[in-house]
Amino acid sequence: MIKNNKLWLLAILTITLFSIVPNQAFAQQGVRSDPGFVDLDGVGGLNEFFNRDPKIDVSVEGALMKLVAEASRLEDPELANLLLKLKGVYVRGYETSRSESERARGHANKIGQDLVDAGWSSVIRVRNEQEHFQMFARYRGETIIGMVVLSIDVGAHETTFLNIVGNIDPGQIGRIGQKFNIGRVPNLD
Repeated sequence: MIKNNKLWLLAILTITLFSIVPNQAFAQQGVRSDPGFVDLDGVGGLNEFFNRDPKIDVSVEGALMKLVAEASRLEDPELANLLLKLKGVYVRGYETSRSESERARGHANKIGQDLVDAGWSSVIRVRNEQEHFQMFARYRGETIIGMVVLSIDVGAHETTFLNIVGNIDPGQIGRIGQKFNIGRVPNLD
């Protein structure tokens, strides 16, 4: 009888595993085919451009996004509800020298133009000697379904690329940035 119980348990675990894995892969594929998603690894060939892996590499989607939202609920229920509306948050951050920052400005402009050509709207552009900041939004009707931020801070030696996918409240973008420790994302309220 014990052998049969172990066999049943093994069978149930196997069936459960095979039913979860394809669903998780489908969920990831679903987010990545969403019109608000931008492949930060592919856009502009960032790793090749910087000739190294990013110092900050965040990919939160699917079940992990729900986990982050629920973990935030006690501290900030409003933020938890906001995060539950998102499908994914992706960040690539590079430490950059002054000369790399100058090169990155031109590259960010090209990426920005590629986004506009693909149907994204330019929302904010800040360009001065110390900072290059661009924010783009993707709309479905009146709803923002994706945002991309390209930020180059010459003084801090940081270049950051951010993509947020899902129903986005523009007034809460800064709070999302704080949650994921991305300091250069402003509140838009």
